[in-house]
Amino acid sequence: MTAGWSAGRVGVVGRIVAGDELGKFVRVDALPGEPPSYLVLLAYDREFRRGCGDYWVEDLASVGQFFAEGEWAVEWLSSGSFKAL
Repeated sequence: MTAGWSAGRVGVVGRIVAGDELGKFVRVDALPGEPPSYLVLLAYDREFRRGCGDYWVEDLASVGQFFAEGEWAVEWLSSGSFKAL
């Protein structure tokens, strides 16, 4: 399924199919703390071993803004957590 961002996608791997960073894999991870902040992880491979980078965002609304600014369309590859892949 190709879509943008939704809060239910935390920990899910996707591939960017349109927008900035086209072709890279993306995953959003929650950081510990209350309230949590988030890391948007990017890489050239789905295991996040090649060409990795990350961006910190303050909250879930900011994650949505980050995706919108990059004009990302994402093909989400799983509905479970990254560890389940």
